[in-house]
Amino acid sequence: MITDSPTSSTCGRGLHDQRAHHLVRAPAEATGARTDDITVRTVAELLGTVHRMLFHRTQELTLAGLPNERIARTVTAEADQALDLLEPALSDCATA
Repeated sequence: MITDSPTSSTCGRGLHDQRAHHLVRAPAEATGARTDDITVRTVAELLGTVHRMLFHRTQELTLAGLPNERIARTVTAEADQALDLLEPALSDCATA
């Protein structure tokens, strides 16, 4: 019911938009770059994509009826794996 709700979907998009705004600011502040810098924007979009995927994964596991502890373990492991995939590409970005 919640996943099919237009109001819930709109709220979810709003939260993802707010997160994207903050994800652009963090690397810009860390590097002294402008928020319209292509590297800053790319970093923010990559991290935002991982976050959005993990959010949907959490919903999927919750709707499947898994216990919270198992969801937390699963999503934590998957977050580590996803961020490890990004590390080679992003490791120099905070020093650029």
